Amino acid sequence: MKVLWLASIYPSKLFPFNGDFIQRHARATALFCKIEVLHIVKDEHGDLTDDIQETISTAGNLTERIIYYKPVATSIKILDRLLSSLQYKRLSRNAVKKYITDNGKPHFFHLHIAMKAGLTALWAKRKYNIPYLITEHWGGYLEEAVPNIKDYNFVYQHYWKKIITGAIAATFVSAALQKLMIKKYAIVNTQVIPNVVDTCIFYPVEKQPAHKIRFIHISTMIYQKNPEAILQALALIKDEFQFEMLLYGPVTEMQKDLITKQGLKDKILLMGEVPQEALAKSMQQCDALILYSRFETFGCVLIEANACGIPVIVSDLEVFHEIVEEGVNGFFVPGENVQALAEKLREFVKQKDSFDKDLIAAHAAEKYNYKKVGQQFFQLYNRLAPKLP
Repeated sequence: MKVLWLASIYPSKLFPFNGDFIQRHARATALFCKIEVLHIVKDEHGDLTDDIQETISTAGNLTERIIYYKPVATSIKILDRLLSSLQYKRLSRNAVKKYITDNGKPHFFHLHIAMKAGLTALWAKRKYNIPYLITEHWGGYLEEAVPNIKDYNFVYQHYWKKIITGAIAATFVSAALQKLMIKKYAIVNTQVIPNVVDTCIFYPVEKQPAHKIRFIHISTMIYQKNPEAILQALALIKDEFQFEMLLYGPVTEMQKDLITKQGLKDKILLMGEVPQEALAKSMQQCDALILYSRFETFGCVLIEANACGIPVIVSDLEVFHEIVEEGVNGFFVPGENVQALAEKLREFVKQKDSFDKDLIAAHAAEKYNYKKVGQQFFQLYNRLAPKLP
């Protein structure tokens, strides 16, 4: 079986952590069949190329083809956007043609995140009569999301709908997202296939002795993740017990100022963005992960923490109830309530030794491992294959 993945976002030399959850899906699925991933990257400032550069890497059944292009620059922004879109279209279509020339037609395309790789999927379906399925991860469909699909113009939204409804099947990383998308687009033939955790690097170890509680937060530090509320809650308990918070992600200057103003400089460690291997080693030595998001479609860091045997403290979102069981592998906190978060942190400190860390790790590893999730995609491929033209 041959499947060409069209990824709207994916890790690259310019953005090494962008869409890494899609890369993990690819690695999981490649355990069962040959996968080639195609991703087009705009090199806005010409950091890699003054024209076009293509990189190809192959490991086992997985081939990753990343094409970088420097957009044509004029003094007219709307013209620049148009020219960049035309470059993207030309490069993606030529790459699909080359794949077909070299390998023959794929059984189908597997699109990850509708826009804008989905425009290529629509074109290929029309030109070659090759169907596509879609896996959606994006949170912008949620009513409370910022940015939101409603922010885009009518033309974008028209094609977005056309991409989603034109798929022969759709998978979603959570039941909450699935339910929303069925209601919004009246689609059928849907399935939930969750994100994965690499259990080769995320697993429990014996913690080194420590005289303080270690919290960890991992995110892009944007509005969605609400890191400011976490800092404000920590400020409320900073004199009650010894702790430190490890922040992994691109912390902003505003957030650094907040850390200083809240008197947390000696308790907050700014760790930046690191590969998963380094992240796992740090996570293994922590007591709890805090993720106080305003909205989510899944929450990969939750299953990574759980795979290390680490309980999680999360905002009370519908989607998190698919991952977290109160008092078993974590705690829920009402959203947008700094006082409630601070109180839950106090409660956690009192009860932290009551969590069965081996049970937490075993459950996460069993449900979200590469083989389990990859097999779900492969079984879906096999179910779809007999129905293809």
